[in-house]
Formats: sequence, structure tokens, C-alpha cells
Amino acid sequence: MRRNRTSWALRGIPLALAAAFAAPGLLVAQGGPGFLFRDPHGSIRLETGYGLQLANSDIFDFYHDELTVSRKDFDAPYLGAEIAARVGQRWDVAVGVGFSRSSKASEFRDWVDNNENPIEQVTALRTVPVTLSAKYYLAERGRSVGRFAWVPNTVTPYVGAGVGVVSYRFEQTGDFVDFASLDIFYDQYVSTGQAALLRGLAGVSVSLGGQFELTGEARYQHAQGELGNRFDEFDDSLDLSGVQGVIGIAIRF
Repeated sequence: MRRNRTSWALRGIPLALAAAFAAPGLLVAQGGPGFLFRDPHGSIRLETGYGLQLANSDIFDFYHDELTVSRKDFDAPYLGAEIAARVGQRWDVAVGVGFSRSSKASEFRDWVDNNENPIEQVTALRTVPVTLSAKYYLAERGRSVGRFAWVPNTVTPYVGAGVGVVSYRFEQTGDFVDFASLDIFYDQYVSTGQAALLRGLAGVSVSLGGQFELTGEARYQHAQGELGNRFDEFDDSLDLSGVQGVIGIAIRF
């Protein structure tokens, strides 16, 4: 029976984006402290965070039952980037790309080899999503002062949705048990492909002056990948759905 994960709490969001401030020579000044000389046309954002995989497929059930692997072992840090264009006072259209990878060393729970040693393997999951999203800001993001200045609001919440494609590589390498003959053999199982992705999100933007903003965002995404021929004993797909919490630094332009 398939088990759904019940914990949706974000387990931690790294705060490693201070490096985004380390290249001021690449930035073009657009105004004085706290304002720009015109309304911004868009933004570029670097982001990092953490993702929780739902892992609700038969293959994950099997690994949970037979190997020392739990669903939380497929949770992983996330890195990404996004460029957004303003298409209205409260609307943005954004293109994003990300990267996430988990790896877990494991062994069979109930089997050992002829020398009483554990039967070991490594399971890894890598995902690279590319998305197109629309975001709606629930309040005005700033105001024009006269003809020559735009002043951002300090805090602006937003919601959004997106579609995309996630490329994935699911791999397991090591020793395994043939349950028919009880032989132990070494092998590598790999499944790669692309899957359609749907995403919903909600976040908040905190202005750090005229040019920079800090963002925090929670996401849910749904995707189901196909398993390769090496996994033909499993009937259903590879569940790539999950939730993410990310924090980012954006530069308005």
C-alpha cells in the first residue's frame, strides 16, 4: 500500500545568497538610496532553499520496505535562478531554472551475503526543472514620485502558478539480491527523461532599497516521470512531486 508523507514543514532554508552582493562592478546604478529613476522593467534573482519529495510511487515503497531508505532521504537542497519581466502593475512573467540532487547509501534490511556482510548500494535522484510562471502581487509594488523617481514598497506578498519541464536522472548502483535464486549480483539501474511539471507558489518580496529585494517563496509542484526498462517490475511512474521553500536575492532593472 502506498504511504503518503504527512510532514509538510520546511526543514531548513540555507541563507547562502550573500555572495550575490560580491559583484558590484556588474551592477548599473539606476538611482539613489531607496528609489530608482524610473519604474523597473523586471528583475534577475538567484535563489536557494530545500525541497521535500513526496516519493509516492511503488518503487519508493519497495525501497522503503526492502532497503534502509526512507522517503525523506530523497529531500535535497535546491539552487536556482529566475528572470522576470513586468507585464503590468501587479503582474510578472518569469522564466526559471533549478537544480537539486539527493544521494543515499543503503543496504538490504533483511539480507546479508555469505560472509554476513551487508548488501550495499547507493540511490541518487537528480532533477533540473525549467519553468514559465505568472505572478500576481497582492498590493502595489511601489509608487512614482513626480516624473523622475520610483519608490518601492517595503513588503509585497504575491501568488502565482507555472508550467514547465523537469529533466531527471534516477540511479541505483551496488549489490542486489535475486529473490528467485537468492544470488547476490552487482548492477547499475538508471532511468532518465523529462516530465511535464505544474507549479503553484506563494511568496513575499521585501525591498532592500531601490535596486535589491529579498524574496521568500513556498512552492508545490506536481510531476510524474517514466521509469526506464531496467525498472519494468514496477508498474507505475516515478513520483517527482514535492514542496520547496526558497529564499532569494533579486536585482531590479
